[in-house]
Amino acid sequence: MNQPEQIRQLPEYAELTRARRKIVWPLSIAVIVAYFALILAIAFSPTSLGAPIGDGVTSIGVALGLSIILFCMVITGIYVTYANRVIEPLTRAIVQKAGELK
Repeated sequence: MNQPEQIRQLPEYAELTRARRKIVWPLSIAVIVAYFALILAIAFSPTSLGAPIGDGVTSIGVALGLSIILFCMVITGIYVTYANRVIEPLTRAIVQKAGELK
């Protein structure tokens, strides 16, 4: 058995792939839904997005666009926190065991 195949057989590798799948799909779906909701709002209701907020010149569309950017920053922060807490220790354990396999 070659080394990549031995690494795939490690329990830490299986746990790493499970941990990545657990976080990547929900966060990806959340970003895609938010982005397409904004795009669909722009396509089907451009006049309501162009309405100003209060007496100012900032429109609802600009506020929603900035909200999407902030939402993506929060999603990125959630992923980075999870990766530092769960994915990185598993990766280090796999690297250490891969070094022992040589």
